Amino acid sequence: MRALIVIVVLLAAAIGAWLTRDRWLPGPSPAADAVSATGTTAAGAPDTASTHTPQAPPAGRGNTEVREQAQRYVDTLTRPEQEPVRVERADHFVTGDQMLTLVPHAAIETTTVQQMRVDPTLAPDTPITVVREVEQVERVTPEKLIARSAGKLDARVKILVNDEVQETTVRQVLESASRTPDAPIDLVTLSEYYEQTTLRELAERADEPKDTPIRIIRKHRGLETSSVADLMRSAAVAEDSLFYVRTVRPEDSQGIWGIVHDGIVDNFARGMAIRRGREVSTYQVEIPRDADERLADTSSSFLGKLIFKKSAASHVYNFTQNRMGKNPDRIVPGQEIVIINFRAEELIEIYRHFVEQRG
Repeated sequence: MRALIVIVVLLAAAIGAWLTRDRWLPGPSPAADAVSATGTTAAGAPDTASTHTPQAPPAGRGNTEVREQAQRYVDTLTRPEQEPVRVERADHFVTGDQMLTLVPHAAIETTTVQQMRVDPTLAPDTPITVVREVEQVERVTPEKLIARSAGKLDARVKILVNDEVQETTVRQVLESASRTPDAPIDLVTLSEYYEQTTLRELAERADEPKDTPIRIIRKHRGLETSSVADLMRSAAVAEDSLFYVRTVRPEDSQGIWGIVHDGIVDNFARGMAIRRGREVSTYQVEIPRDADERLADTSSSFLGKLIFKKSAASHVYNFTQNRMGKNPDRIVPGQEIVIINFRAEELIEIYRHFVEQRG
């Protein structure tokens, strides 16, 4: 009888341990979509504390999922801007169709027709380019709105609501979109265009106020806008190439290596927008800033090898002289943009490498 009691007690203990095993044994975490996320919940409240840590994907299906995530990420990262990117503040991954405004801000001055008529340096037939601005309305999705604002939810934007222009923030627009997901988002933007004329034509034009400030460039420029592909026409690039375009800045003390490094780290960190039902979230890939340094065994890192290759193949366009060069020894802030040619597969590999590395 005593032996039977001992057997019953041991059996009960084993059953209890089996039923409570999940409290004590760590189970596998669900695979995350990306390194971190900040979202807007279905109720509309921004979930700024929401983060996801990527786990190593399971064999087979998991690798396919990460690749699909990477492809969506790269597609969003390189989505063309509707407006041309200004050369003095370029910092974008783009397709070859992306238009660039090649007129530096310093070349544009504000004056009036009256002031120009008494300017001794301007003759009646002097070529003048007038820089005009017009408001336009673009219908966008929540995903595109986040991408356009580089993930900054407190950035101020103008939207059209019931034929009225309202100024608000990206965060407030997303909250409203969560409550009414079928309502359109009409984003109001300023579009620039260039009108080539002369002082005589401006003075004779009846609808041109003579004392109202206008923005002008004192001479016709040969190239005011261009697509990235047209600028790269002399280089051998594939039709489906993607490009990183970045203005050279005074703080670029590390040259083109530093420009490529910051472009990859910063742009991947800005993230993308993903909609799941009524929820819209922004996802970022966090790349360590020292990821380009040598490994412990002194071999080159994944990112270091990539930056070395891209720096050596870089192109630099001087927009003040309309001249393209390759891998220069010296770069000039405020006058040049660096153009780096990428294949989509390379950007996908960057995503996969750092998401899987954190698993």
